[in-house]
Amino acid sequence: MMRRWPMLRLLAVLFALGFTLPLCAQEGKKDAGKDEIIFKTYDHPLGPFKLRERSDKFIQDRDLLGKIWVAQFFYPGCNLCSRNTPTMKKLHDHYRSKADVRLVSIDLDESPKTHGADVLNEFAKSYEADPAVWLFLTGRRDEVHDIVRLSFFNMVLKKENPELGDTISHSTYLVLVDPKGQIVGYVDGTNDKAFDALREQIDKLRTQRRMDERIPITGADMPQFNAMLNSICTILLLAGWIAIRMRFETAHKVLMLLALAVSMVFLASYLFYHFVVIDAEPTRFRGEGPVRYIYYSILLSHTILAIIVAPLAIFITIKGLRNELEGHAAVARWTLPMWLYVSVTGVVVYWMLYRVEW
Repeated sequence: MMRRWPMLRLLAVLFALGFTLPLCAQEGKKDAGKDEIIFKTYDHPLGPFKLRERSDKFIQDRDLLGKIWVAQFFYPGCNLCSRNTPTMKKLHDHYRSKADVRLVSIDLDESPKTHGADVLNEFAKSYEADPAVWLFLTGRRDEVHDIVRLSFFNMVLKKENPELGDTISHSTYLVLVDPKGQIVGYVDGTNDKAFDALREQIDKLRTQRRMDERIPITGADMPQFNAMLNSICTILLLAGWIAIRMRFETAHKVLMLLALAVSMVFLASYLFYHFVVIDAEPTRFRGEGPVRYIYYSILLSHTILAIIVAPLAIFITIKGLRNELEGHAAVARWTLPMWLYVSVTGVVVYWMLYRVEW
């Protein structure tokens, strides 16, 4: 009986470790998670500012509305800034081709002798900064420091006993601002993971913006949209004709059904434009002389044949879907060229009305 106790104790210890180790591991994960918090959210409206860019153009906060941008506070020759400017460079190279992303570096120590526009241009050139993507702003020292504190809510102080490369105390935080001018949060630009943290947040903002963005279509765009539908219909009709000539019946059916669907969308869009957008007002042709007769001849024939083709297209579609091929082929032989003429002349009418200068 006594021999069983060591074994029981061993089992008890192992049992306790089985519960304790996962808890320790979980605690370790929590601690590691705390260390991984690189991006610090803030969610506060950006304050106003107006500063001069290295191109001598003044930039205000409202000029950046609609853009996702990152602000950096620096001055040429700063030892500390040399540690977070590489993060800005990585962002610049990664988002250089993205029209909705900007970078803004704000000079904290403008001096006519050492930090004028020439110095900023040289500094920007050393980082191959695209002037359309990476802006460098400057202004009077006191004015800039007030903007940093009051608009960006960051720390900046002039040192009483400055040393070379260390004349101003300031934070190394990079500030992320959304398209509405709202500060999203801060990242310590000197952190090795600063670029990845900012890229993740910027990509989230870009995705959200695309989700929220409305497609900018106006009534003035509808004639072009209708012409595009006519062009697509022409291509589908020709492809459908080629398919049946090559005995690809399934492909022919699909292509012709698509052509019919596009024509129906066109008809709905055309009627909406003429009876809702322009309130049944006739579109005036501006050409004079013989071209006027050509235009109205094309328009008249286009309109008459469009009225004839509409029921014929539905008729041959029903015949085709019922596999009544003899009746389908007999009518389609006449319908197809008329349908093609209507589609092509629809594009011609659009060009004569809206594209050609008479």
